[in-house]
Amino acid sequence: MKQKHFLQIFLMWVYLCIGVTANGQTATFNKQVVASATNKPELTDGSNQSLIRGGLYRVKLSVAPTGTMTGAEFLAWYDGSKALWQLRMVTAGGTTSNHPMLEVENNVVKVSTKHANNYTVLVFAEYFATGNTAARPTALGASYHWQRLANRLYYMDGNVGIGTVDPKAKLSVEGNILAKEIKVTNNIAVPDYVFEPEYELPSLSAIEAYVKEHKHLPDIPSAREIAEQGLDVGEMNLLLLKKVEELTLHLIEKEKKMKKMETVADRVTELEEKLRKMEELLLDSGEHTD
Repeated sequence: MKQKHFLQIFLMWVYLCIGVTANGQTATFNKQVVASATNKPELTDGSNQSLIRGGLYRVKLSVAPTGTMTGAEFLAWYDGSKALWQLRMVTAGGTTSNHPMLEVENNVVKVSTKHANNYTVLVFAEYFATGNTAARPTALGASYHWQRLANRLYYMDGNVGIGTVDPKAKLSVEGNILAKEIKVTNNIAVPDYVFEPEYELPSLSAIEAYVKEHKHLPDIPSAREIAEQGLDVGEMNLLLLKKVEELTLHLIEKEKKMKKMETVADRVTELEEKLRKMEELLLDSGEHTD
């Protein structure tokens, strides 16, 4: 009876071990390879077998001591939907010279550098056997999303939210932003075309009529539109610049008209003075006649 009970426990233990191995075993291996810009050996596992499809490899690379910061980390997985090996760089000291890298060539994951000389590359890899070629690194934890290249940290997969769990843009901040300087770039042309001869400058009377009807300036979004859609700072600054340029042109025209009016006024004053002198002369001549 005891032997039967022991046999049942043993068989259950074997079954559990096999199940864990088949469905989610994490394995690691260390190795060394020699690589350069032209010598790119295939990345194989600890038994020198080709990488297994249906899992995720987390590969850390470093070259033998050279005095250069060359550490790197990559993710490698087989994309069953595309029938291709895919790579994601998690972090790297650089991608030039003797920096170790992974690349896919002829649908094979290979170790390489950008240097003409051969370097010994130390490889440490972890393997997570998902048993599913549809598995993606994006589903396996936040550490797989962010990527670091030298002193640059970036994110390629989607939107980032600060203070919100539902970011609607590449960066959504539910709160204040404090910065010394903010530079906005977009694909809207700077409105220097306002100063081109062919530009039709709207008249002030036309602007007045528009404002009376719509309660905001032409081209400028209304308060309701801003409340519903938000304010595009870059676009708004360019629209305001356009209005300033149009206003400047109106002021220039007004100044020209004022100068003409001043010239006319000076001429009128001059004529009035001449007329006054003529009247005085006539009065003087009449008195002498008497």
